Amino acid sequence: MKIEMMMGCAALAGLMTLANTADAQERVSRASPRAAAYDANHEVVVQGTVLEYLENSTLPPIGTHVKVQTSSGTVDVHLGPSSYLHDSHFSFASGDSVRFVGAMSSVDKRPVLLARIAQKGSQAIAIRSTQGFLLATGAPRSLSEKQRAQASQKVTPR
Repeated sequence: MKIEMMMGCAALAGLMTLANTADAQERVSRASPRAAAYDANHEVVVQGTVLEYLENSTLPPIGTHVKVQTSSGTVDVHLGPSSYLHDSHFSFASGDSVRFVGAMSSVDKRPVLLARIAQKGSQAIAIRSTQGFLLATGAPRSLSEKQRAQASQKVTPR
């Protein structure tokens, strides 16, 4: 009786271990599609005219978007945080002739070009690395000028 009880406990422990392993593997597979959002092997060039420039779009991916009229239709181009463009003295306006290199992605079932390089006239700016990571640094660039000034002030302890 005691041996049967020990065998039952060992079998139950084994099943629980297998269940945890399977759950961990499932979580890893759920995270994979996000990492594959930028496919450098399928980069495209989009050339056309700016129809609309949105600095702080609330549509994902959050950040600056440019709608470009091409010979084959309209393309939504994501450019990352607007502060990165401002800091680099790079801007767009309706009517600008532009060229983007990037990878097409689907965000909320909408096609979006994740721009790696943006070109306007003789100016060009790198937006993403060759692996598709945004070159803009995160937190400090997302602060307003006022917030940045406050953050840089010396604070004395109370």
